Amino acid sequence: MNTVCSKPPARVMLVDDSPERAQLVEERLWAAGFEVVAVIASAKGLLFQIQQHAPDVILIDIESPDRDVLESLAVVNHHNPRPVVMFTQQDDPDYIEQAVGAGISTYLVGGINPEQVKPVIDVAIAQFRSFQALRDELHDTRIQLEDRKLIEQAKGLLMAYQQLSEDAAHRMLTRLAMDANQRLPDVARTVLATLSPKGKGKSR
Repeated sequence: MNTVCSKPPARVMLVDDSPERAQLVEERLWAAGFEVVAVIASAKGLLFQIQQHAPDVILIDIESPDRDVLESLAVVNHHNPRPVVMFTQQDDPDYIEQAVGAGISTYLVGGINPEQVKPVIDVAIAQFRSFQALRDELHDTRIQLEDRKLIEQAKGLLMAYQQLSEDAAHRMLTRLAMDANQRLPDVARTVLATLSPKGKGKSR
């Protein structure tokens, strides 16, 4: 018997300062297959609410959100990023720029339309995943460049102190890494700490 493993529904936390609208949106969310883990009327204590309910997606519909909302979202985006959709009447360009910087995936000026909740959230999730993939790729590229720089610096010191060719210095680093069961950049870092003038000064 074949069983199909379906993905669990996305957990949504709704922040809406209009009880009537919140009820309509919540109904549409459930009907669209989302799990509504919390409906709160104010963004006060937003960090606590996020920690308490651990939503996959945050949907915010507040007429005039204050700066504290963005600060809370920035903290969340730094430590545990997730898709955030914000509907608001705030169309100030500076505020929008800060909102995007705080990690809001989709920023829409105007009231939320309950009928359009699902496609908006789907787009926000797709944008979030795309951005996260790009950020991870940039992070990996930066690490690779830093590792390559360490290796080149370590090779330079070995060439100077051991009178080795570049190929011989690289082979020595590789052998040291294999013997120590360490990554080549980690061995390069040790060589730099040992042979660099600062490192030699500390060892005295």
